Amino acid sequence: MSQAYFVDAHHPDWADSALAMTREYFAWMDDQIQATCHFSIEEIVGMPLSRYIELAMNVITPKDAFDAVFYLLAKENVAVAMGGLRRLPSGHGEVVRIYTKPEHRGQGYGTKVLEKLISEAKIRGFKTLNLDTGVFMKNAQLMYASRGFEKCEPYEGAEPPAQLLPYWYFMQLELR
Repeated sequence: MSQAYFVDAHHPDWADSALAMTREYFAWMDDQIQATCHFSIEEIVGMPLSRYIELAMNVITPKDAFDAVFYLLAKENVAVAMGGLRRLPSGHGEVVRIYTKPEHRGQGYGTKVLEKLISEAKIRGFKTLNLDTGVFMKNAQLMYASRGFEKCEPYEGAEPPAQLLPYWYFMQLELR
């Protein structure tokens, strides 16, 4: 059985897979938000979802090699999970876009991505890591808590707009 391995999501060989997985992530997220909050991402951001994804890719998962990374976890040359890390205005790191394709869930891929991002944050000298997660992301919340993340107040630079705040959790991890 082959091992899963990390690849740079911005690499030309993987960029299309990263964009496709990001679209899948947002389609799933939009379904969850509509079911939980009774409005859509498009209604919140005031633009078509495809345009928002394009803009968000440049802000949330930029191609800056020092302040940000964006990985795909691949197996047998197929992307199975993703996740990124970026610098916030506070100087903290932020874990973003951890997502595992539904057909690959339950195999620990999300945890592998999170552990890789925590390791990258330490290498980059971040002292604190933040993240945000929807109330409907129960498995993700358990995964984050199992790695030491604790609930915190909303933080500067977090992506969710005000309309989502009643449906969102914010978490942080102090790095040693």
